[in-house]
Amino acid sequence: MKLFVKIGCMALFTTPLLAQKSISPEEVIARSLQQQPAQKAALLDVKAKKQAEKGAINLPNPEINAESPTGEFYAVGLLQSFEFPTVYKHRKAVARANTQLAETSAAISENDLKFNIRTYYLDAQANYARWILWQKRDSIYGQIANSAIRQFNAGEIDILQKTMAETEAGKVHQEQLKARQLWVVSRTILGAFTGIAESDSLWPLRADSTAITVQIPDNPQVQLAEQTVFLAEKEAKLARSQNLPDFSIGYLNQGPKNTPLDYRFRATVGIPLWVGQSRATAQSAQTTTEANVQRVEAQKQAIGRENQRLQAELAAIGQQIRYYEQTALANGNTLVNAATRMKNAGQMDYTTFLKTLDAAFSVEEEYTELLHSYETTRIQLLYLAGK
Repeated sequence: MKLFVKIGCMALFTTPLLAQKSISPEEVIARSLQQQPAQKAALLDVKAKKQAEKGAINLPNPEINAESPTGEFYAVGLLQSFEFPTVYKHRKAVARANTQLAETSAAISENDLKFNIRTYYLDAQANYARWILWQKRDSIYGQIANSAIRQFNAGEIDILQKTMAETEAGKVHQEQLKARQLWVVSRTILGAFTGIAESDSLWPLRADSTAITVQIPDNPQVQLAEQTVFLAEKEAKLARSQNLPDFSIGYLNQGPKNTPLDYRFRATVGIPLWVGQSRATAQSAQTTTEANVQRVEAQKQAIGRENQRLQAELAAIGQQIRYYEQTALANGNTLVNAATRMKNAGQMDYTTFLKTLDAAFSVEEEYTELLHSYETTRIQLLYLAGK
C-alpha cells in the first residue's frame, strides 16, 4: 500500500535540477568560437586577401637587355611597360572587393559555427531531459515490479499480473540505459566541439519566448550574394579598362657611342587593335554581374519564404507548449494520483494500472519533444537572422 502512495505523491512533471553553476549557449559560443579551426581558416583567408591587396597593382618587372645595334659595341638598355592608369585603379578595387568577399565568407563561417554549437547544446539538453524522465520512470516501475513479486508470493495476484509488471519494468530499464547513453554521447560531442569541461553543467531544457526578427539584408548568405555582385561589377570595369592602350618607355643607345642622351630614349604605345576579343571579355563580365543580381533576388525570396514557414511553425509549437503547461501536464499528474488511489483500493489490476502510468508519462515525454522542436526552430531562425 505504501508503495503506491509514494508513487502517486512523486512530482512527475518537474524540470530536472542541474548544478547551480551552469553555462548558457551564448557563453559556450563566446568561449569556443574563435578556437574553431574553421573560423581560424576563414580569418586567415581574410588576412591573405588583405595581403594580396598590396600587390594588386601588379606592375611588370623592367626588362634589362644588352645588344649591339651598330656592331661596334654592346649597349645596355632598360624597358618598363605600363598599362593604362585606370587599369591599376580597377585592379585595386577588385582586390578590395575580394577582401570584402572573404570577410563575408568569414561571417558565414561564424554563423554556421554558432548554428552547430547551439544544435549540439540543444541535443545535449534534450537528451538529459529524456534521461531524467526515464530515470524517474525506471525507479517507479522497479518499485512496482518488486511489489508485484511480493503480492504474487503472498497469493494476492496471479502470474499474469506479476509477469506484466516485471516485463514493463525491464523494458523501461532498458530505455533508461539507452537514454543515458545518448545523453553521455551528446554531452561528449558538445565538449569535444566546443572545449567546455565536463564539470560545466547546462541550462535545463525550456522554451525561450524571446522574439526573433529576421532582417533579410542581414542574412550572411544574402550579403555574400550581394558582395559577389559587387565583385562582378568591379571585374567588369577592370575588363573594360583593359581595352585602353598600354605603353612602355625605355633607354637604349642604338647609335654611335657619342649619340646625345636625348636620342637614347624610346617610347611605345600598344594599340588595342583586337577589340573584338577584349569586348567579348567585358561583355562576359557584365553578363556574370546580371546573373549574380538575379541570384541575390532569388536568395532573398527563398529566405523570406523560409522565415515565414519557421515563424508559423514556432507559433504553432508555442501554442501546443502553452496547452501542455496549462492543462495537459496537470491532467497527467491527476491521472497518476487517481490511478494510484484506485490500485490501492483494489479497484484496478496491474495491467490497467501500468497502461495508465504509461499514458501519464507519455504526456511529459511529448512535452519534452515539443520543447526540443521549439528550440530547434528558434535556432533555425537565428541562423536565418545571421545571429
